[in-house]
Amino acid sequence: MVSLFQQNNTDSKCLATLSWDQSTVDAQRPILYVCIIASIVHAAFWLQLSFCPSVRQKTMQWLYAYLATDIFLLMRFFFLFIVHTTSTECIPTRAWELFVAYIEAIGDNYLNILEVYILLALNLCRYIQITRNKNVYVTNVRLLVVTHIAIYLLPAFFLIIQLPIGWGELNSYSGNTCDIGYTNTFAVVLNIVVAFILPIGLNILVIGASVRHVHLTSQLQQAKHHVSAREKYNRSLVIQFTIFYTIWFLLWSPNIIIYQFTSGVNTLTIIGKLLNFIEISIDPIIVAALDVRFYQAWKKTWTELKNRSLKKFGHEQRRIGPAVFTTTVNTVQQRVTKV
Repeated sequence: MVSLFQQNNTDSKCLATLSWDQSTVDAQRPILYVCIIASIVHAAFWLQLSFCPSVRQKTMQWLYAYLATDIFLLMRFFFLFIVHTTSTECIPTRAWELFVAYIEAIGDNYLNILEVYILLALNLCRYIQITRNKNVYVTNVRLLVVTHIAIYLLPAFFLIIQLPIGWGELNSYSGNTCDIGYTNTFAVVLNIVVAFILPIGLNILVIGASVRHVHLTSQLQQAKHHVSAREKYNRSLVIQFTIFYTIWFLLWSPNIIIYQFTSGVNTLTIIGKLLNFIEISIDPIIVAALDVRFYQAWKKTWTELKNRSLKKFGHEQRRIGPAVFTTTVNTVQQRVTKV
């Protein structure tokens, strides 16, 4: 293990640090296959946006922001896999080496932190919608813009600032990967709190408050022998998000926890990343399955395609039908003439 900031740069024209050894490449292949499948699933999901205007809504902005982080995680993996498996031993510039190292060491943790805070923002917006019957996507546009900017910038600042102040160290492993090593226990604890304990705890509190509100409201409505359409919709929102969040947490959390305590490539890091990319591959499926708007859009698209196919088939039948009839008439006429 070598710190990239402490490397001897006397021979900067030939730094053999980017090429993975064969064991590392073999360890990354299962993740590569999962990422290819995930790319196909995400491509199919995003393609529907160009055909289904009904799913391009302001209320879905956090879902799309979350799924966009999945795309960036996939792009990061493909970029690093190509660089580490096609690079020659000589690196042209020190800047390129540091750029690749930062993408590899910080990119994964940064994007995963984004995901958990984006889900927290989505959860809070749904809580306000459920408890106050208020559409924050219309009434609080400026606050949403500020929230977006804060979520994207603050985690990046938090991760990068740890290097110059000495809390973290950018390490490179010969023939292996790059990662961040923390220099003291306080830094480790702080990163666990910011990346895991705080957002997960807040999400659980908000989900619990939403469930409690829906439960109390449901009991009140049942006492009046009437359940409104709004309450049914709120109940479905809570159930949908609880199912999604449970699946997401089980597949996402191992990678973020392992990242804080291990370095390099080993069995634990590979398992954590594999689970993370499996979660990425099924994200569009879960989102589409739990949100009725996607089902309605798919149903509408399927109906239109089926109707177009039937019309085209009927048109072809009409074109073929007269030709056969004319031939038959002509044949009969010829026979009559001969007689």
